[in-house]
Parts: sequence; C-alpha cells; structure tokens
Amino acid sequence: MTNLLFVYGTLAPGDDAWPLLAPFTIGPSRPDAAAGALFDTGAGYPAATFAADASGLVHGVVVELDPDRHDEALTALDGYEGPQYRRITVRTTAGLDVFTYAWTDPLAGCVPITDGRWRRSFPPTSGR
Repeated sequence: MTNLLFVYGTLAPGDDAWPLLAPFTIGPSRPDAAAGALFDTGAGYPAATFAADASGLVHGVVVELDPDRHDEALTALDGYEGPQYRRITVRTTAGLDVFTYAWTDPLAGCVPITDGRWRRSFPPTSGR
C-alpha cells in the first residue's frame, strides 16, 4: 500500500480543496504526471482518465499522506470525490506508484484540456 497521492485539480496545493487534504499530508509536494487525459467538466473541477498506453499526460503533484492518518485521509477523500470518481493506483512519469482519482461518469459535455494542466501553475515534468 502506498502513502503517495497524485492530485491534479482542486485538491492540489493552493487550490480550492487543498484545506481538506493538507492536514493529512507530510513533506513538500512534488511535480509529476501520469499517462492519461484531462477534461474540464464545466463545474469548476477537472475529470481525468488514466491508461498506461495513453498518448497524453495529466500534470499535477504528488503528496505524501501521513502514515498514521492514511485510512482517515482516504475516507475523507473518497467522500469528497463522490461517485463520479474511483480511487485507483497509477505509475507516474517519475516511476512512483500512487493513488489518484479517475473519472467514472460519461465524458459527454466535458472539454479536453490538451496540455493536461488544470492549473497553469503545474510545471512541466520530465517523461514522455
């Protein structure tokens, strides 16, 4: 089981839902990316799909969850993300196995974000 979480939208440091996640993290966040596609839902938050053979990247950051609060953190995050998302494990371009949240609802009406960045502040990462 990993204590690492990849976030790419409102849970990222400085974004709207960071105050929910921040108390469960330790150490600094690290820029990273994962193979997939990012979409604007039009509702103020993004949707991401992940596949190891995807041609694009979803950019975000990896945070480390406090091992003593790991289960509590995942319970809170699962509740926040709701039924449109499913917690999965992906491998980042840095080679880390991390939890993240993948969109499970239909993508009808969602607009592709071709550069894979929800926020312009996510720096480029090495990799594909």
